[in-house]
Order: sequence, then structure tokens, then C-alpha cells
Amino acid sequence: MATRSLMDFVDTPVLVGDPDGRAVYVNPCFERAFSQTKEAATGVPLASLFGGGAREAMLGAVARVCGGEPRARFRLREAGTGYLALASPVVVEGGRVGVIIVLTEETRGEESLLALRRDVIEPLDEIAGCLSALAEAARGEREELHAATGMRALARMRKWIDQVGRELGVAETR
Repeated sequence: MATRSLMDFVDTPVLVGDPDGRAVYVNPCFERAFSQTKEAATGVPLASLFGGGAREAMLGAVARVCGGEPRARFRLREAGTGYLALASPVVVEGGRVGVIIVLTEETRGEESLLALRRDVIEPLDEIAGCLSALAEAARGEREELHAATGMRALARMRKWIDQVGRELGVAETR
């Protein structure tokens, strides 16, 4: 009788890798979602189970976690579906012996927020450039006050958009 893992019953894709970043386990939900069999995935570098940017995101997360970070959050998109991913170390007797990655499907709202965030960043950069030019060209106290007020408002906007980014697991703006 084959032994089964509790992860076999989790209804979200789960991958486990060894310290070299090679797959040692994928659960049935991963097999269904990514059309990969456990046998075909075993021994393959975790990043090679994905294509394009997803491969790079997986590679970076596995390297960070195996290199000592307590966890790595990242996003990936595969076959038109977006996933939020969490990579954590597998620790036995105080030593790291691998990595476990849990993938959860993004909801439509998260994708919309992410798109909105991307759309807002470019105009923020343009406003920053304009305010900087105005501050340099200011001749009186009133103009300087307006430019400074605009720069403070811009800083608050960046803080808020960065908070949205942190909630969504993406990098901060400049």
C-alpha cells in the first residue's frame, strides 16, 4: 500500500524541492493545474517546470530561500492563470533540507489592483519630474511652498501605492 501525504489532499498546487532546487514532490492538484505528472516532475529543477517569467520568478525564490531567507513571496503566470506563491524552507534538526512552494490562484480583484498599480506608477513619475522642475524654477516663497506641498502629496501617493504593492507581493516604486 502506497503511503500518502497530507499534501495529497490539499486543494492548491504544492511543490517540494531538495536543497539543489530539484522537485522531489508535487501534489495531485499541481499535476492537474500544470498538466505535469509526479513522475515527470521528480528530479527536474523546480524552475524548469515553468516557462518564461514564471521560470525566473521560481528560480529567484528558490535561490533566496535555500540561501537563508525565511520565505519568499512572488507571483507567476502560467497558461493564462495568475498565481501568488510562497516559498518556505524545509528545516530538519536545524538545517535546511529543501523548499516547499504553495501556489494559490489570484483572484480577479488582485489582478485588477495589480494592473491599476502599474498604470499609476508612470504618471507618478511624470508628476515627480514636473514638480522637481517647478521647484528648481521657483522664484518666490509662494511657488516654493506650492512645489513643496506637491512633493509631499506625491510622497504620500507613492507610500500608498507601495503599500498596495506589498499587499500584492510586488516590489516598491522608486
